[in-house]
Amino acid sequence: MPDQPIRILVVDDDFATRLLASEALLADGFEPLEAEDGREAIEQYDRTSPTVILLDVNMPGLDGYEVCRRIRLRPGGESTAVMVMTASDDVEAVERAFAAGATDFLTKPLNLPLLAHRVRYMLRAAAAATAARTTASRLARAQRLARLVHWQLGADDQLVWAGDPLAVLWPDAPGGAGAEPPTGVDQLLAFIHPEDRDRVAGVLAARAEHQLDFRMRFPDGSERFVHQDAELEFGERGIALIGATQDVTDMKRAEQQIAQLAFYDDLTGIPNRPFVERYLRRVDPAVARSAIAIDLGTGHLDRLSVAARDALIRAAAARVIERVRGTDLDNRLDQPARPIESFTGATLVARIGPDELLVISSELTAGTAASMAHQLVEALGAPFAVSGRELVLRPRVGVADYPEPVHEPRRLADQAQTAMHDAERSSPRNLVVVTAAAGAQRARRSELAGQLAATLDAAAMAPHPELAVDYVPRLDPATRRMFGVRARPRWLPGADEPQLVADLLARDPGLRDRLARWTFAQAGRDAGQWLSEGIALRIAVELSHTQLAHTALADALLRRLATRELGAQFDLELVDLPFDDGDLERLAGALAKLRDAAVRVTLACIDDGCSIGGLRRLPLDTLRIEHATIERLGPTFVAMVAALARGLALPLGVIDIDAPAALAALDAYEVREVAGAMFGAPITAAAVAGMAEGSAGRPGNSRESDRTVAP
Repeated sequence: MPDQPIRILVVDDDFATRLLASEALLADGFEPLEAEDGREAIEQYDRTSPTVILLDVNMPGLDGYEVCRRIRLRPGGESTAVMVMTASDDVEAVERAFAAGATDFLTKPLNLPLLAHRVRYMLRAAAAATAARTTASRLARAQRLARLVHWQLGADDQLVWAGDPLAVLWPDAPGGAGAEPPTGVDQLLAFIHPEDRDRVAGVLAARAEHQLDFRMRFPDGSERFVHQDAELEFGERGIALIGATQDVTDMKRAEQQIAQLAFYDDLTGIPNRPFVERYLRRVDPAVARSAIAIDLGTGHLDRLSVAARDALIRAAAARVIERVRGTDLDNRLDQPARPIESFTGATLVARIGPDELLVISSELTAGTAASMAHQLVEALGAPFAVSGRELVLRPRVGVADYPEPVHEPRRLADQAQTAMHDAERSSPRNLVVVTAAAGAQRARRSELAGQLAATLDAAAMAPHPELAVDYVPRLDPATRRMFGVRARPRWLPGADEPQLVADLLARDPGLRDRLARWTFAQAGRDAGQWLSEGIALRIAVELSHTQLAHTALADALLRRLATRELGAQFDLELVDLPFDDGDLERLAGALAKLRDAAVRVTLACIDDGCSIGGLRRLPLDTLRIEHATIERLGPTFVAMVAALARGLALPLGVIDIDAPAALAALDAYEVREVAGAMFGAPITAAAVAGMAEGSAGRPGNSRESDRTVAP
């Protein structure tokens, strides 16, 4: 079907002009319509909706200016091309026409041979302008949906916004608030939260490129979290700072919800064990602290309902907090979630187990901690009125002090718990202060460290009978087929003391790195052997961020991954994330090099509170959590993690699954990988090769989908 001709309305009170213009347009393929005055022009426009109007400005009655203004007010009128006709020397008429909304102008008498060309040129220009307006409108809409606004700060401290910042960043503004967008730095700073104002003022005053997260506070008392990126722009008028500010309040609230689930106890609302572990890794080692571990002993009370036991634990936690918090009124039950980095109180009270509380305080010295522990024993020994009953606890308590006898803040909670387990439930042995037991444990740990170091020295020269790598199958949960394995070092002398070995590796980064290098090297040798036999399996190896960002381990890995064929067999599983932005950048750089060698990167620190910002800044391929985390934090937490994985387009894996019920509970989530005791015990490299070869009935098989493992 041929295209319909473009309809053009010719409006002029002069019959000859209308006739000549219409004939010229008709001859060139247009469909001309005519109107002899302004009112008829409006009626024709409403009936026929022409694409172009050729409009004389000087007409009796309703002149061309008023016609143009009225057309622009009609639905669709803003996109109609209006070409006005004026006398050749009437500059004022042209200016008035453009003010009324004209698209272009022609001078009389008309140059009829060129009239059609002028109309087509005007249509192309109008189409380009309409497309530009549409693009700008869509961009503005996209920015509003993304809660994003752009700005420029010139040398005169004046802000130029590409949009209304308050409409984007203050969505809850009450009607008639009358707030004007800030046009200067001082006005902008008035909207910044007082605690963040100096930081924002500093980078703006220095005209510094930056990435900042801060809070904005508005006149109605509402607060929003924003992220701001800025860089320098060099132009003819000098150097300007250009940037974008985005409302990330919903994202921050989601992070707070994750933090609440990951780092705070559901029952009491106080910090939990992961909070304590992360807190002790960050504390100033120059500050002396004491820890008091408390086993409440509610398990010794018979015939307590779940509700009564929960009420008793909350009441006991409240008594402990009341005794130790001093002037820190934020230390209470049901605390609002806050980042561990922002915790500045002198005393921390946490629930680290179903029946255990922990107090860590820099206000309790070696002399006063034991005294406070006695007071807590007395307070908890007083009766509790719960569910119409009077209940009496028989707590046992352990005390440890840093720096003596505990020589690392990270071990403070562990030593206090060790003392607590040595205690009994009756006086005077219901309170134990850690002493020689810690020394004996340190001696044994030192002995094991020496043995492991000697074993690694020997293993560097030749295979050692006490050191091996075992492999745990990795499966696709949908098909139950093995596509890879997870490498785990096995050291025979430490097999009966796994917790002590884990403790010594945590205390000795150098020894831990040596074991990691050996594990990776041995896994690389095994992978090379498997590849030579035509067997391709992905091997996961766990590493900490410090092993990659602060040691030469990343370079050593790259040297061993000289071929992409071998690198493509490995998944590096990060078991934690750095807290410092600089460390995060160094880690991102190290991971980028490894990914260039075809190594995939898995983040396995969801239980340690990975932030969305940290996840976005790292080159990751997969997220992974342990089933114990799901059991401890419940389905809400794993649902949030699964949503986070979907949002970042990252597959999700779950390990350490030990029962069919645990596997079935994952059906609601898009889990791509499972592993654990349910699918078999760890096996040797030779056994892995045998399983892979036997899966297709012949050696040399490299099809990952051919090996099915039944629970």
